Amino acid sequence: MLKQVLRFLTAALVVSMPYAAAAAERAKRVVDPVKSWDEHFMTWSVVATVVYLIVTLPLIYFVFKYKRRHKDENGAYIVGNAGLEILWTIVPMITIILLGVQSWAVFNDLREVPKDHIEVKAVGFMFGFEMYTPEGIMTLNELRVPVGNVKVNLTSKDVIHDFALPAFRTREDMVPGENTYLWFSAKEPGEYPVYCAEFCGSGHSSMLAKVIVMKKDDYEAWVKSKQAESMTAAATPDAKGKQLVERLACLGCHGIAGETKAGPALNGVMGKSVELEDGTKVVVDEAFVIEKIADPKAKPVKGYGHMMPPNALAKEDYEAIAAYLKTIK
Repeated sequence: MLKQVLRFLTAALVVSMPYAAAAAERAKRVVDPVKSWDEHFMTWSVVATVVYLIVTLPLIYFVFKYKRRHKDENGAYIVGNAGLEILWTIVPMITIILLGVQSWAVFNDLREVPKDHIEVKAVGFMFGFEMYTPEGIMTLNELRVPVGNVKVNLTSKDVIHDFALPAFRTREDMVPGENTYLWFSAKEPGEYPVYCAEFCGSGHSSMLAKVIVMKKDDYEAWVKSKQAESMTAAATPDAKGKQLVERLACLGCHGIAGETKAGPALNGVMGKSVELEDGTKVVVDEAFVIEKIADPKAKPVKGYGHMMPPNALAKEDYEAIAAYLKTIK
């Protein structure tokens, strides 16, 4: 009997190898990750449904057909069926081989970045994303790219985050001190959501961003406008302060339109009286803002904890941020 089983297993492997190779070759030819993963998901769904029906329908049938009719009835003693045992060993084995090879091929295809791509960078922090274009333009929670293939280099400033792009069927962890990556094929202009798919703290649910895919001409025009804006940003202290607030990723935790995130909203904060954790009240002025940026734990505001990291800046940078805060009401 053992020899027969071994012969069947060997034959099954020989028969399945051409199909496995064909599946690998087919997956290699797939250049659209979205279509590839959708087809792969559908394949697994169909197989899982078929297996479920093969197991469940006979089970329901046997429950009713062979149920006990009276309390003294004994079931038949069945030793086994070698043919059935071989069959339900070989068929699942072939199925697993084919699905495994297909899964490996699809995954491998997704990790191999096409040659005609641009490279951008995303840095995760609590609680937002810094995005960098190939030209070095930094934006917060918004990545602009032209139509085409895009490789996103990933890392994190603090804890593990996860850069998830559901529209492009891809995601990857952002690990502090390490560099990871993912790529996607942006075929149509539009806005596509990005979110953190790794629980990273109390502000995790607000860690939302977007990828904006633009036509190449529109993207080039946007780059030129941002570069011109950057050149004039230091013309006034408040313009420089705005640039610093964005570059330091302050808006990941603070809103500027009245919304409360992990930290209080910044608009209208200058001149406002706030209560500290020890119960004392202070007026938010330039000195308080500078102290708060340099050493956030010195005077913690009640209700907002100690999540804010310290930032060592030049004196004029602190003053520029304070000047910017005075302009947002």
